[in-house]
Amino acid sequence: MVDVDSGQRYCSFCGRVGSRDRRLVDGPGISICEHCLGAARDLLDAPEQADGARSLGPDWERLSDEELLAQLPEIARLGSQVEGQLRHWVGAARERDISWSRIGAALGITRQTAWQRFKEVP
Repeated sequence: MVDVDSGQRYCSFCGRVGSRDRRLVDGPGISICEHCLGAARDLLDAPEQADGARSLGPDWERLSDEELLAQLPEIARLGSQVEGQLRHWVGAARERDISWSRIGAALGITRQTAWQRFKEVP
């Protein structure tokens, strides 16, 4: 994923910027670094849990309050970057003359809400 403000590419999972030592693989609106990809591969190769759940995220129960709070600014930054990516995708849809009704339906919101949220998309 690309930080629309700085143009830097970063991993959608760990939030770290891509570099020579942290190569990224891009997908539609998402990127994963080789480190997170390795962790995902290990996770998929591990025996499945009883409920089938698998996650690259932290084990919330093991985090201290301070560790949890320390992650909040990073999560907020990533949320802002995801919003920027969404705005670019909506802009691409509008360049193709895709209607606000179809965009709203794809996002699970009304046409009016989509227009109000994204009307100033470049």
